[in-house]
Amino acid sequence: MDELTQLIKKNIKLKFSSTRRFSEELGIPQTTIVSAIKNGISGTAFSTVCKMCNALDIRLVNGIYPVVVSDTTKNLIEKLSKLDEKGIHTVTTVLEMEYIRYKAESEAIATAERNAKPEVSFNYPVIRNDEIPTKSDVNNLLKALEE
Repeated sequence: MDELTQLIKKNIKLKFSSTRRFSEELGIPQTTIVSAIKNGISGTAFSTVCKMCNALDIRLVNGIYPVVVSDTTKNLIEKLSKLDEKGIHTVTTVLEMEYIRYKAESEAIATAERNAKPEVSFNYPVIRNDEIPTKSDVNNLLKALEE
């Protein structure tokens, strides 16, 4: 999934909670939005992509890099533009270090999720609907659930 598609998907969840609410707000069919997210924005009409990006405050920097331009982003850019070279260097260094930390944590979480084992495993006979369990069956089931 390309970067713009990922950013659109993420911000729909953050700002609208669901594709249904987002589609209603924009007047774009939900199937169009779901298809764009699933298959990538590149196959979606340009006017639709523009409408989606505007609703999500997403802008392309240098015509390539998608960025959410929130009030916080605007405030940071305004302040950054007023700094001297030393200030810009300091902010850039701190930002780079924070980005490295974030990427490392994100990768660790993704690795942990890939390696996660199911929390519950059923290593005991299951009681079927058509069977009448014995007291022993019920006790064994309760014991297994407590472990």
